[in-house]
Amino acid sequence: MGNGAMNQPLTDYLAELESRRYSQSRLAHVRRTIELLTLYLKESHQLADWRAVNESHLRACAVFASTRHQTPKGKLVSPGTLRQWLSCLRGFFAWMNESGRLVHNPAERLQLPRKTRTLPHELSESQIAGLIETADTNTTLGLRDRALMEVLYATGIRLAEVHKLDLYDVDTASGLLIVRQGKGGRDRVVPLTENASRWLTRYITGARPELAAGITRARGKSNRRSSTRNLQSRAPTPALWLTKEGRRLSKQMIAQRITGYAKQASIKATPHTFRHSCATHLLRGGASIRHVQRLLGHRGLETTEIYTHVEIEDLKRVVDRATSDLSPERLNGEH
Repeated sequence: MGNGAMNQPLTDYLAELESRRYSQSRLAHVRRTIELLTLYLKESHQLADWRAVNESHLRACAVFASTRHQTPKGKLVSPGTLRQWLSCLRGFFAWMNESGRLVHNPAERLQLPRKTRTLPHELSESQIAGLIETADTNTTLGLRDRALMEVLYATGIRLAEVHKLDLYDVDTASGLLIVRQGKGGRDRVVPLTENASRWLTRYITGARPELAAGITRARGKSNRRSSTRNLQSRAPTPALWLTKEGRRLSKQMIAQRITGYAKQASIKATPHTFRHSCATHLLRGGASIRHVQRLLGHRGLETTEIYTHVEIEDLKRVVDRATSDLSPERLNGEH
């Protein structure tokens, strides 16, 4: 079995993952990971047959990846990246075994590095309010951005999900929003708050038609940006969030706008900060963790549970303050 034959199972595996509606970025990640393994096996062990791969080869590859493989920037790979690579290898070899291409699974006992979880960065409710209110709603673009940030905070949806929203995915009258093809290719319906519905309505009925027509407003004045010829040649788009040229707002542009507003508000924030803040504030307000799981679109409850760690940190701070108030020095001074 030559390298070409080693490549064919990878092609078949990627086709299988694609049929399961894996994203293109995930497919590209799997391809790169298996190709790196193929290169390592060829150069370090002179292997060109998947049937000759055993557990010791994979363990040696893991050691090489963690101690000698360097990123394009000349750095060692992070434990998180190594975990993702090994997870890809386990999935690939499990499929090879289940599909009958291998009689055994050499990655079956391959251990993943312990996953380290950092507490998500969230803003306080007053900081979120200040960030959202930075947008100048007297302008067309500012009204759009205000509505967008209100939706991000109210629903906790991801950047890719808010970017893909179409006009008919929102029902402000019912206070519902449809997230289509979210992470894992799943659709879900999430509720809109009254505040988010109100700002969405203002955007959809006021700013969006102007953006679709190539018109931007600045403090009550109209400024026609596009020529009549351009307006006639532009195809209509169902996209909810539009640029001043009437096209779908890109993920990069959304991130840039929010980063810019955060800088104006003297805080650090990204589109994902709204997601973290939404989940944390809901839990602090007494929401069920399972309701938050459904809102965020997490497949497993363990992913949502990271936000409970934020609550534990809050509790520790409260206890620390309370115990400092009850210290012997404070008590003696009070009596």
